[in-house]
Amino acid sequence: MSNNINYQSIYEEELSENLKLSLDQSSRFYDLTPEQQHLVEELIDAGYRRAVEEVLDPEVLADTASLAADMGTQLYGFANMLQAYLKHAGSVEETV
Repeated sequence: MSNNINYQSIYEEELSENLKLSLDQSSRFYDLTPEQQHLVEELIDAGYRRAVEEVLDPEVLADTASLAADMGTQLYGFANMLQAYLKHAGSVEETV
C-alpha cells in the first residue's frame, strides 16, 4: 500500500494472543518468517482497500455532497439573518 500502515503495530496490538497461539504464530511481527509477514501485510492491505471502497461508495458520496450543499445554503441564510439583526439592533441602540 502507498499509505503508511504500521503492520507491526496492527499485528502485535490488534490481533489477540489466543489467535496467534492457536495458529502457532509468534506474538511479535518481526519474528514471523518473511512469507508470514507478507501474508499479514496482504490481509491488512485487503481490509484497508475494502474499508475505503465501502466508505467512498459513490452513491453515499453524492448524498453527502448534496446534504453539504443544502447545509451551506441554510448556513448562508442564517448568517445573513444574523447580520440583519445585528445591524437593526445597532441602529436601535443608537437611537435610545
